[in-house]
Amino acid sequence: MRFIDYQRKSSFRGFGLILLLGATTAWGADPLPSSGPIVPELMPLAHAMTNFMGPRNFEAGTIAVLKDDRLVLRQGFGWRDRAKTVVIQPDSMMRLASVSKTLTGSAITKLVDSGKLAYSTPIYALLGIQPLGGTLGDARITKITVQQLLDHTAGWDRNVGPVFDPVFDTIQISQEAGLNHPAEPTDVIRWMLAKPLQNAPGTVNSYSNFGYDLLGRVIEKVSGKSYVDYLRQDLFGPVGITNIIQSRSRPQDRDPREIWYASGPLERSAIDFPSNVLATFPDGGGYMESFDAFGGMAASAVELCHYAQHFFVSSRVRPTAGTWSWNYVFYGSLPGTTAVIHQDLHLTSSSTNALEFAALFNNRTEGSAGEDNEVIHAEIVNAASGITSWPVAAGGEIQWAVTGTNVFKNVGTVSLQLRRTGGNSKAVKVSYTTSSQTASSTDYTPQSGILTFGTGETTQTVVIPITNTALTEPAKTFTVELTSASGGAWLGNQFTTTVRILSPPRLAGEAAGAADGHFTLRVTGAEGASLRFESSDDLSHWQSLGTISQVTSNLQWKDPSAPPALGRRYYRAVVVE
Repeated sequence: MRFIDYQRKSSFRGFGLILLLGATTAWGADPLPSSGPIVPELMPLAHAMTNFMGPRNFEAGTIAVLKDDRLVLRQGFGWRDRAKTVVIQPDSMMRLASVSKTLTGSAITKLVDSGKLAYSTPIYALLGIQPLGGTLGDARITKITVQQLLDHTAGWDRNVGPVFDPVFDTIQISQEAGLNHPAEPTDVIRWMLAKPLQNAPGTVNSYSNFGYDLLGRVIEKVSGKSYVDYLRQDLFGPVGITNIIQSRSRPQDRDPREIWYASGPLERSAIDFPSNVLATFPDGGGYMESFDAFGGMAASAVELCHYAQHFFVSSRVRPTAGTWSWNYVFYGSLPGTTAVIHQDLHLTSSSTNALEFAALFNNRTEGSAGEDNEVIHAEIVNAASGITSWPVAAGGEIQWAVTGTNVFKNVGTVSLQLRRTGGNSKAVKVSYTTSSQTASSTDYTPQSGILTFGTGETTQTVVIPITNTALTEPAKTFTVELTSASGGAWLGNQFTTTVRILSPPRLAGEAAGAADGHFTLRVTGAEGASLRFESSDDLSHWQSLGTISQVTSNLQWKDPSAPPALGRRYYRAVVVE
């Protein structure tokens, strides 16, 4: 099944084709950068992304691809920041728009499967939310069920005025309800319950953002938790999904992992109501916090694939036995957002035949909403259909041996080991790239490349030069990312390793004073490392005095033992690996 969110077709203030034409640039003269190299066998997927983004002047996009439930590609194209100074990372997070609805569908299914809710439950009595003014706008509202909200057959039609799509009219609702704050989901619901339905419940399919707004409140009512907390703790927590979050309207309020969104015309800021502050829709004109269950979540493309590995998209946790098929495509579209999730899955007790992918972008083509989704979906499917270098058991799983490591800046290099587990009887390829976090090119030498594991080979080592700046300063970090695999191999879950560059520890000591005479050791450098402090009276026999994990800047540590009656005592700090 496939749903497309076109948003408010003719009434979406000021977004038109002229904006696209006015923004057109010479694509060929300024190609988009990518997060890192891609193995040649998967380049058709990269071409699908760049051929889509270039003519549309989309400046940030990510893709993740699973074949037979095994990750083969995670890649970003474009820029992490509006100033175009930082290349996007494969795990950068972007808004999902209506792809958020698939998460809501899975949450509702989990509540039903656990016996806490029924698809036939009437939602009006369950929620207990009263209409604005105290009178229902249509008596048939009391008959609307959970299933009808899921199926977009509850009776509302966003193409029929004067109400249209109320979830985007929070300023109007706040004004009519006499509120002095932005209209929250419950305020929108109260306002809508006072309006008539356009169709009898269960009779007409009409795509409804408002229906999923209601489902979010159903989840909250039944679970006793906020929508986001239920997703994080109950739906995703048990399977280790963490990089799906609530998006924020204002750029300064966003999670650091969430990127920027292409701007449009200024309008009155919904999140700043009742003030008359102006903002673009992506940056406050739309009240993203109130969109949660129908369009307000953000995620990385690879985490959406992680979701697909554990769930039938928009439905229940995938079974571990039996024969199943699930073909589901869902689109999301808002100003500043285009999103696609695809799951074509065929399971038996002994095999998985599947193509699953997610693609996210920080823009959409105004005036032709929905077409972007159709085009990029078709481009990726077509690209995948011509690829033959997919995972097989003999190729094996490739990932970093450790999640992270510390290195002192005066050692010259850091060596990072890749391991192949499972099969190893095929020659395979894997691509990697460094990605700066707080470190820069003055701290290490950025690099990327494609490595080949020969037949029977199970390890490879990446060596990265570290620069000795001779400065004592806080730890600097960079990551090394695996971005693609071919020849039968696939990427394991440990596709990122973090390197922390530490200043060597510098020690100084002094007597703490006449009161006790205990020695105090001051440590600078080695921030983030673990140090074991030792003492000796003869430089031959050393006694451990204690260990400090995750050293902070300007650490002071006091020798707990009594000072020697005569002679000297020596101290040292040993780095604990």
